[in-house]
Amino acid sequence: MEETDRTSLLQSARDKMNPELAEGLPAYVGVEVAEAENLLGDEGNERGVSDFSESDDKKSDMAQTRLNIIIGSMCLGSFLAALDNTIVTTLLSHIASEFNELSRISWIATAYLLSSATFQPLYGKISDIFGRRPLIIISNLFFIVGCLICGLSKNLWTLVIGRFIAGIGGGGVTSLGSITASDIVPLRSRALYQGIFNFFFGMGVAIGGLIGGWFSESKNGWRMAFLIQVPLSTISLILIITFLKLPKGCKGLGLVSNGVNGKINVFNKLKSIDWYGSFTLVTFLFSFMLASSLGGKEIAYSSIIFKLLLLVIIVSGGLFVYVELYISADPILPIRFLSNRSILGASFANWFCMMSSITLTFYVPVYWSSVLNLSPTEMGKRIAPNFFSTAFGSMGAGYYMKKTGRYYSFLLKFAGLMAIGQLQILLMKPDISTWRQFTLLPIPQFGAAVLITVTLLAMIAAVPHEHQAATTSISYAFRSTGSTLGVSIGAALFRNRLSSRLYEDVLGFESEEYSREYLLSIVHKAVESSEYVHTKAPKFIQGTLIHCYESACHLTFSFCFVICILAWISCSIIKEYKLHTSMERK
Repeated sequence: MEETDRTSLLQSARDKMNPELAEGLPAYVGVEVAEAENLLGDEGNERGVSDFSESDDKKSDMAQTRLNIIIGSMCLGSFLAALDNTIVTTLLSHIASEFNELSRISWIATAYLLSSATFQPLYGKISDIFGRRPLIIISNLFFIVGCLICGLSKNLWTLVIGRFIAGIGGGGVTSLGSITASDIVPLRSRALYQGIFNFFFGMGVAIGGLIGGWFSESKNGWRMAFLIQVPLSTISLILIITFLKLPKGCKGLGLVSNGVNGKINVFNKLKSIDWYGSFTLVTFLFSFMLASSLGGKEIAYSSIIFKLLLLVIIVSGGLFVYVELYISADPILPIRFLSNRSILGASFANWFCMMSSITLTFYVPVYWSSVLNLSPTEMGKRIAPNFFSTAFGSMGAGYYMKKTGRYYSFLLKFAGLMAIGQLQILLMKPDISTWRQFTLLPIPQFGAAVLITVTLLAMIAAVPHEHQAATTSISYAFRSTGSTLGVSIGAALFRNRLSSRLYEDVLGFESEEYSREYLLSIVHKAVESSEYVHTKAPKFIQGTLIHCYESACHLTFSFCFVICILAWISCSIIKEYKLHTSMERK
């Protein structure tokens, strides 16, 4: 068998290994064995997929009841972290009214997004050093404290600080739950558990707005929406403290330093952290998310602040790449892994998929509201099936991989389904039938759920077990930046197309009867509110305004479709490795 890209990846890992950490990284001793076991070279299979029989099945020593409790507690944490991300969508107006801070209200949502996406990629490698259990406990504590501050806040900026702290914990709860599952579940069964994690995360995203709206209208007020999460997250924390005991020798236990009398030397662990890489990564991600989230809105594209942000992004990003490739002995986010085609393809598949699917989630309802004039209740009914398709896609993909041990052809088929579903959205017309409206989001989101589940397993399978935490962090980094960038680009395309078409088409009515000033007032109102188009706009101009909104939506849908095709292409370069049924991957 000829040398594969994975061999070069492992060789690079050996070359960059820090000799001072050798005793703390006993798993590196087995790298040659890991290569022999995981590189697939079965001559009878042209894709190099080795025997998928169950003869190597060696279950984890952990009792099933204990395993279920651990997974359940981490799923609860993932659900709450996702819930907290969207729960504010229906709270903003009430909070703005109470604090009289309408112009700054977007910071409530942005603060959580910024901290979660910025710090999430750090948890994988740091948990390799300090252990999964301490990091999960700390993440839950951050989340609990953040929610408590939000619930007790008396002004906007206290609430923003609470959201930022909760985001630091929420990002860790989400990623560390997924990482820890790989420490206690064989890779082949891991696929099903990842589907379960995605199910709970998706459920949190889906019902966050509903729960926030219910609390905001209840007698307890919007603060209870945050306070109710405190005891629930505390339950998750207590269960983790009580039941999460990782197997002896597990990578998730962290580095074992040589301290006095066998005690762990925390100072040695602190020295093991890639501080330069961590600082440049946090700076890059924070600046990137800030520019993506606020650019063109709170921060004008032409402003000095935005230009400075772009400069910081370029400089910090370049420094991060240089540090990780040439300076750091044990990188915080090993981008060298991207030299492996499976990790590269899966990472960009995640990036493009999240850019596309999250943007669609925002702008298909915009089309329904502005073009079809659907009420919020009617839109809610059409969005509801999306939850079930996401759940079945995630868990179905996990079940399929657990049963068959395969994923490549399965992945390509459902990435193709995602593209077909998005093509249906792109070709949507105002006379679309009611039953087809209910299929617009579920079809592409079903494919997206499969893609997200399968690509993470493909990445983990492509590297030795001791690198699964860092690899998972790469996946989450691409997901968070992709979703934010996608919504930002989609919003910019929508706003620019809408403004240009409104000015061009509406001002075409200029005459003695309709003055330029009068038409400009219509343009201004139409840009600010889609509700104005159907309820308050003059009858003679309504059709034109609707057509402008349709054109703007279709430009955004075109962007989503092109990005979706790029996600499918990225999936095609992934290589299929064996999904082992034993923790030792034998």
